[in-house]
Amino acid sequence: MVCQNCHKENRSKAKFCKWCGQQLVTTDLLDKLVGLDEVKNQLKTIVDTYTFLRSRKDISKARISLNAIVIGDTGTGKTALAEILRDYFYQHKIIEKPQLMMVDAVDYQRFVDKWDENIKKAKNGILFFDNVQKLLPDKYSNQVNPLDKLFVEMDKWEDNPIVIISGLSKGLEDFLESNPAVANRFKYTFRMTTPNFQELTEICKLNLQLKYGIQDFSPEADKQLLRFFKYQVKIKDETFGNGHLAHKTAENIFTQYISRGANATRVELSDITGYVPEERSVEDILRDLDSYIGMDEVKAAVKEMAYSVQNAMQRAERGLGEQEKMSMHIILTGNPGTGKTTIARKLGEILAAIGYLDSGHVVEVDRAKMVSQYQGETPKVVDALCDKAKGGILFVDEAYTLAPVSASGDRDAQGAQALEKLMKRMEDDRGQFIVIAAGYRTEMENLFRVNPGFRSRFNYFLDIKDYSPAELFEIMQVFAKQKKYIFSPDAQALTQKMIKEMYDSRDKDFANGRTMRTLFDQICKKQAQRLQGANISAMSNEELMTIVRDDIPYDAPQTVSVDDCLKKLDGLVGLSGVKKEIANLAAFLNLQIARGETNTFQGKHYVFTGNPGTGKTTVARIMADIFKTLGVVARGQLVEADRSKLVAGFSGQTAIKTNQLVDQAMGGVLFIDEAYTLKSNDGDSFGAEAIDTLLKRLEDDRGKFICIVAGYTDQMHDFIDTNPGLKSRFTQTIHFDDYTPDELTEIFLHLASGKNFTVDEETKAAIHRMFEQLYLRRDKNFGNAREARRIFNEAVERQSQRLVKQMTSPDFKESDMFALTTADLPLSQGETARPLDVVLNELEEFIGMRSVKDSIRRLAVQSMFMKQRAAMGAGSVQQMSMNFVLTGNPGTGKTSIARKMGEILQAMDILPTSRVIEASRATLVGKYMGETPKIVNSMCDKAMGGILFIDEAYTLSDGGDMYGKEAIDTLMKRMEDDRGKFVVIAAGYKDKMEEFMMMNAGLASRFTHKLHIDDYDPDELLAIYKHMAQKEQYQFTPEAELKALDKIYKMVLTKTESWGNAREMRNLLDSTIQHLSERVSALPADQVTKETYQIILPEDI
Repeated sequence: MVCQNCHKENRSKAKFCKWCGQQLVTTDLLDKLVGLDEVKNQLKTIVDTYTFLRSRKDISKARISLNAIVIGDTGTGKTALAEILRDYFYQHKIIEKPQLMMVDAVDYQRFVDKWDENIKKAKNGILFFDNVQKLLPDKYSNQVNPLDKLFVEMDKWEDNPIVIISGLSKGLEDFLESNPAVANRFKYTFRMTTPNFQELTEICKLNLQLKYGIQDFSPEADKQLLRFFKYQVKIKDETFGNGHLAHKTAENIFTQYISRGANATRVELSDITGYVPEERSVEDILRDLDSYIGMDEVKAAVKEMAYSVQNAMQRAERGLGEQEKMSMHIILTGNPGTGKTTIARKLGEILAAIGYLDSGHVVEVDRAKMVSQYQGETPKVVDALCDKAKGGILFVDEAYTLAPVSASGDRDAQGAQALEKLMKRMEDDRGQFIVIAAGYRTEMENLFRVNPGFRSRFNYFLDIKDYSPAELFEIMQVFAKQKKYIFSPDAQALTQKMIKEMYDSRDKDFANGRTMRTLFDQICKKQAQRLQGANISAMSNEELMTIVRDDIPYDAPQTVSVDDCLKKLDGLVGLSGVKKEIANLAAFLNLQIARGETNTFQGKHYVFTGNPGTGKTTVARIMADIFKTLGVVARGQLVEADRSKLVAGFSGQTAIKTNQLVDQAMGGVLFIDEAYTLKSNDGDSFGAEAIDTLLKRLEDDRGKFICIVAGYTDQMHDFIDTNPGLKSRFTQTIHFDDYTPDELTEIFLHLASGKNFTVDEETKAAIHRMFEQLYLRRDKNFGNAREARRIFNEAVERQSQRLVKQMTSPDFKESDMFALTTADLPLSQGETARPLDVVLNELEEFIGMRSVKDSIRRLAVQSMFMKQRAAMGAGSVQQMSMNFVLTGNPGTGKTSIARKMGEILQAMDILPTSRVIEASRATLVGKYMGETPKIVNSMCDKAMGGILFIDEAYTLSDGGDMYGKEAIDTLMKRMEDDRGKFVVIAAGYKDKMEEFMMMNAGLASRFTHKLHIDDYDPDELLAIYKHMAQKEQYQFTPEAELKALDKIYKMVLTKTESWGNAREMRNLLDSTIQHLSERVSALPADQVTKETYQIILPEDI
């Protein structure tokens, strides 16, 4: 036996402690506390501390603070604890007298009125303030706290009397957290936990024993009392009284007990009043699952879980394996109306029957109930919900809404707090409650990507599939049976057909069983409307119960007119491929309807290829509307996206963004522009994640939405070819050709008529010529309809500028304000071209190159002739396609001529820019097979509208290497595909270039002009030499010029194959300047002038 005074062990028969001499007490006061092990341990620690103090003579009179806070919900034993503290502390001589002064919040003011008198009475005992949360001001209030007087006065009492404040968690916890100075005045905090059903049973029995002396129960009554409290805990709400219910139940039992008279010796089953549900075995409850419609996989999984838990518990009871209670948390996914909540409740019932859960009650919450609008409050809310769910299940619906990252990609701090607190409680309170997190499958997977730690807390994953059409009709029949309706054979067939169509067109918001309830209500309503005008009293019961075909709210699919669909494309120029696809689709669907088949269209997905401005986005919007008209999609909305809307900046988020866009597109069309950017390179993991997610949704939600991917033709073909999954799902390609000059003119005129502008025939012809020229010079970035709109807007702006000067003229008419003329048409866009005669005059200033100059002038004459011919209406605008072979020895000026050719061809209106892209083998050939075509194509793209100048082009075929051949083949294809859109000048030595062209007949045929630059003669070389010197502000004396000419003659006579022409003159000038510098450096300083540094003498050469 343990002494309650010194806490040392004595013999069981001893009456006095052999250690301290105190009488031994057989009853431990703490036994009156049911549960509350932590509180008991705290109290024993206090007693041990005081026992130690008394054993030390030097500090035997020391006193430590015992002021305490008691926190707990209603009925958790706060008042009972106060009484036990009084007796327990007095028993162990902590207080001098068994004095407990209890002050409730309602009596606090009266206590304050006689403050000194009351404090004096409480001395050497305990002063207990109950329900203090009622006295505390609101958290955000500036009101005076009535307890401030107590907190101030306590400091003067030297811990006598002991002060204990008690209150509900809600209110008191917040106050203490926001007022740490108050909390620091109290040494101990006793937290009164909520009793479970076993503890409530024990409290009830203890109350019967202590208050009424009743302690014997029949086995049946004992079991019934336990089941009674178990059921009460299961159905408890916010008003549940906990210990108060136990005391009340004890009183009721006592009343029944004494009503049986003096013969009553123990509590019998009949003394336990109140509803207790019939006890059911686990097998009985599991059999309930068999009556559920569908959910075969889930039912099997639930049974497996039940037997697994039951087996683990039985092993633990027998000491086999781990003794710790296994943790169990469940992810439950499925669409609305699939029975997630029903399964959760049934799981609670099953696990309670097994004994894994105390009560099996289900606390249903969602984000709104878990997240607080106030900072720091969310963890407390979650804590309270977890406490409430102890012994049962916390069912978190739409758990994905707690994701730390919101749907918009922003961080959701409140959701993150709720999730983190829930995860902590799941770990800390293992086996005390079960969390079932429920929601859509895709969204839950997104949550796990963002927070993998949350997923790791769950050990069961159940997915409830949508009910099949047959199961949905079975649910419908359940509703009908409940309300005593029957379906006629025709009505049944039509209902089944309607349900099948609803099922095939469902999206993630399809509500399954709830949808059937709504449909059944509509059927009942229609039946009531049908019977409204009939004589119901004369009808039989069967007639009133029967649902006929006319009662089914089914709208049969109607055939659609192809012309009506194509009318939506009125006003759009061209688009023959689009119109053909719509006509074919309408014909197919109309034939299906004629056969009586519906929903057989499982959705094509389209690739739109073409350059900018060809109407891809516009057509996608119209096609979404047409698809709705055809019944292919339910809603017909268009969701536009590009890479930025699909791809996120960090791993895991891309799938979330992609899924969200697909969800928005359900029942409509998802249009992804520039889709090829999703595969920017092989290492683009984010783009690959978007593609994989999209492919999965295309398969999972087949027929529920249509996806259109669009972009440049070549890039889209490459994009589709990179992934077999893309190729198999995007089966229909519609190419949008560039608009022809006729179509561009039509677009311009359509824009003009829409704004009430008039265009005469002369202006129409000028517009057409302008578009012919633009069309011939277009590249892959040609704006098509956007270009026509731009030109129209510029024409209107130029017309306004023109009319401002004419409006004051008496000849000005109102109709002039709406007339567009040739003067209003904008000049050619792009770089401003310099006048041709100016550029040709600059060419004449080049030294030598007579044959080249003559050839270029002939081209200029031909260009002017073609332009004037078109302007006179004698023919259409024609593009002069040309490519040049430019030969010559080193230093003859090939690169200089190529650069000048850019300006010349622009001035001739053959090219829109003067840009010259210089290339060689080193910049055209890759390091590995397959890289070269990409490089060549890139260089050609850069040269569009200008010149691609390839120096030493013959090196591309040196040795017959495969890389060079790749470059040549790719270049030949681009010169053919983009004929007239850029010019290629291939340059090199004459003999090697001739050999190069002979080896590549296909390449040679694409070069229309050959230009050769002869070596410079001595006079030309002297002119070049002097020109170089003059550019650097050097001058020759006549003697020096003669010596230079003589030197050049000798150099020409002795030249070799490596002769560098103008480069030799550069070398000669460099040598001359070096000699000049040496000569000048040797002169006396007084002889050196500015001219000395500039004049070249014969000895300098």
